[in-house]
Amino acid sequence: MATEIMKLKVKTGEKDGKNFWDDCGVLFINRNPAGEITSIQVRHNMFPGVDMVAFPKRNDDQE
Repeated sequence: MATEIMKLKVKTGEKDGKNFWDDCGVLFINRNPAGEITSIQVRHNMFPGVDMVAFPKRNDDQE
């Protein structure tokens, strides 16, 4: 089973045609051996200590 980890970023500004970004959270995508998504979890700095899910985490998902 594979877990993909993606950083969440928010645009904080723009100056002289350059964009500025801050990391604001992490997205975890858990997949089964066939590559199908089994669960998605989000951790965001606006909600510390809160795990948000698009699909509930399963007992066999690894972090």
